[in-house]
Amino acid sequence: MDSDVTPLTDESYWTELWDGQQHKVRHLRWVYVTNRHLAKLFEKGLSGIRQPKLVELGCADSLWLPYLGKNYESDCYGVDFSELGCQLAQRNLALADVSAKIFCEDIFTFIKSNTSDYDFVFSMGLLEHFTEPSRVLDDIGKLLKPGGKMLTILPNLRGMYTPIARVASPKLLATHQVITPSALKDLHQSVGLDVTEFGFTGGPFKLSVVDYSPWRSVIGRFGHDVLCKCVNLTDIIVGNILSAVRIPNQQLSSPYVYVLCIKPN
Repeated sequence: MDSDVTPLTDESYWTELWDGQQHKVRHLRWVYVTNRHLAKLFEKGLSGIRQPKLVELGCADSLWLPYLGKNYESDCYGVDFSELGCQLAQRNLALADVSAKIFCEDIFTFIKSNTSDYDFVFSMGLLEHFTEPSRVLDDIGKLLKPGGKMLTILPNLRGMYTPIARVASPKLLATHQVITPSALKDLHQSVGLDVTEFGFTGGPFKLSVVDYSPWRSVIGRFGHDVLCKCVNLTDIIVGNILSAVRIPNQQLSSPYVYVLCIKPN
């Protein structure tokens, strides 16, 4: 890690996590309420930017880089320090027939050689893995061109997901800082970014925001696959029912917090 900030995870943590994904080929499925909500956030973030040059920080196994490359005529890039995670990202891009450049290096090394290069920068679970997220965010902001936009999405580890995580994945809580939407807004403003929108997102329900991979060693790969299928089916059924009765994004059960911001001219 080419920085003096302290990460709460290392490469081995992510390699172990992505190792369980190698046999799974995932696709963006619109039956999930969460994906529909996130797609709207990307639409807002990329509004008014023609053929954007964009980068995802922490892009391992990304489903959104192929989506953005195909639907926004984007010049796409991704960065991740997990070699296995980068391979999965490349696999997803190839399956979608989308061309993008993946850099297998830590974000701080990448930032040094890509200052003010990008129209749009996004991350989906990155800042919370550092002890000093404001310093990380200050570096990330250097990637943006003046007038460029940033979308930061983090898991919501308050409300109902905290007790679930304590049972399903105790390590998850040890490797994440809990950051509220207002605290995330303050972090972006503290490094000179203009926040245009912030809050909870992802719909009213998503059990799969919690990592269940530690249970693989307890119930085996087959048992873990069954567990994940049950979790995903619950996400689809309950998520769509709650969405149909117009349960809003909120702290108790929405899976993510987010900030959308602009780098001042």
